[in-house]
Amino acid sequence: MESSSLPFSNRPLRIRIVISYIFDYVILIALMVGFYILDRVEPFHQPFAINNISLFYPYAEHDRVSVPLALALSGGFPLLVIFIYTIVIDGLFSHNKPVTSSGKRKFTGPYSLKDRLWEFNCGFLGLFLAQASAFVITGALKNAVGKPRPDIIDRCRPKGVDSLGPHELVTFDMCDSKLSHDILKDGFRSFPSGHSSSSFAGLFYLSLYLAGKFHLLDSRGEVWKTFLSLFPTLGAGLIAATRIMDARHHPFDVLFGSLLGIICGYVAYRQYFPPLSEPWRKGRAYPIRTWGTGPTAPSRSRFDMGGSNDSVAPLRRTDDLEYQATSTGQDDEFTRKPPPVRRMSSDRISSADPYLRRRQELEREYSSSGDSAGVAFEMQPGSGSRSHRSESTTHLNTPYKPQQTSYQPYPGRTASPAAPSTPPLPTSSGHPGSHVEPPKI
Repeated sequence: MESSSLPFSNRPLRIRIVISYIFDYVILIALMVGFYILDRVEPFHQPFAINNISLFYPYAEHDRVSVPLALALSGGFPLLVIFIYTIVIDGLFSHNKPVTSSGKRKFTGPYSLKDRLWEFNCGFLGLFLAQASAFVITGALKNAVGKPRPDIIDRCRPKGVDSLGPHELVTFDMCDSKLSHDILKDGFRSFPSGHSSSSFAGLFYLSLYLAGKFHLLDSRGEVWKTFLSLFPTLGAGLIAATRIMDARHHPFDVLFGSLLGIICGYVAYRQYFPPLSEPWRKGRAYPIRTWGTGPTAPSRSRFDMGGSNDSVAPLRRTDDLEYQATSTGQDDEFTRKPPPVRRMSSDRISSADPYLRRRQELEREYSSSGDSAGVAFEMQPGSGSRSHRSESTTHLNTPYKPQQTSYQPYPGRTASPAAPSTPPLPTSSGHPGSHVEPPKI
């Protein structure tokens, strides 16, 4: 079998590409199984000093944010938001929404159902990767470090501490606790904070996802988009703060777990989505990968940020767009003239300005099906070759030439010496060149 048809693709896919995405799910499931195994492993029991006042916090039987609630907030809530956005309102912030017969713009975007399913697949894979990687890394560090929690003395109830010397430490064998072994074992898993890493992995990933869908770094600079994008991250910070309030972790454990979750969330997002610094991509997921084939070199016209490439420059309003030519005239302040300013209509700009032309191959390479073209506020790659762009921008690059006011001979002729000019005859009115009537006798 050489190919297989998937509902989110316009063309048949090779079986090896399908297998590559199956591997993604298999690896993520293996990570969750690995975390389950790590949670059953006995951690390292790091000795502690009996006079360490940071370990005398009372043991809280109930957490402010339990483990099931933390999973629901950091995993279930982002998944619900991704599902609602991709299936219901995908393309809500598109600048080219479909228009009904009455002339009103539709609430939803122009993307088809198969595009929405592909977006949900990538969003789910990214969220699953962020959470699974955070769980496994956190569980491995917890077992390897074995750092006591702030309430370890209340859990352990060590015996024989009176016989300890001034520099001797309490070991796990000295614990005489009436609590279960699992609770006592969990007392040596303070570093890093699992609540902090998992909450930031899921909710910070959601912040990046919303920022990409809102085109956060476009030229509009709307504050409400920033607020909504950072709201999940704020929730992750509040969940992490409860671990200090419950005396489950030291502040450094929470900070390290939060940083670990941010890294996992960012890496998982970039695995399936473009960076936020490219808002013209509208936060759309990467196209179906060409697994097993040779990599394609990036197009210079798309990634060249130099002065010779105008395909990634930000746009301005077409109604207020003005083109001003560069003056390269003489240095004489008397002959230099200000450069002319020409205003162009919106219709003419839309056909001549490379900023507003959509590259057709981007639609084929970047999205599984049709994608909407942006308007003046969007940043998007230009279209056409370099020679075509140079023709459309000739009026920008043509230097200003001052008007010649002196006599210039025709080509192939030499200037003949000018005959001495005679002064004009005086007139009755006193103006040269006027006809003078002879006096009457």
